[in-house]
Amino acid sequence: MKLEEIKNPKFKNYINLVYMQGENNNHQAIAEIEKDIKEYIKENNFIISIEDGEAVKIPYGNDDEYVVPIFTDEREYILGMQYFSLNVMDENKEYIIEKLDYFKKLKEDPKFLGYLVNISSVSYIINTSLL
Repeated sequence: MKLEEIKNPKFKNYINLVYMQGENNNHQAIAEIEKDIKEYIKENNFIISIEDGEAVKIPYGNDDEYVVPIFTDEREYILGMQYFSLNVMDENKEYIIEKLDYFKKLKEDPKFLGYLVNISSVSYIINTSLL
């Protein structure tokens, strides 16, 4: 699969719906959307930034906790890499296209908080309960 073939508009719509329902404090609707997200991420590929064959980790929170950035499409990946460069967080230019269960060992790490989606444009985290 090529970078330009990765498209996840339905997933982006789910994220927007979660934000809208969050503004309305509609926790029941958020729970329903998160069920849809859980099913969606099982079946679809994302762009995962890697370095030396390992997922790139971004420190987040306390006690060495971290998130792993993922991208929904080519545009978001390019913007994300620019964001990394501006913040000197990482100069990596490698990626893989896989389902999120590719790095299964991440889920077992108590310091792994989840996947950060489209770092340059959203702050949505797919937390480990959805993986």
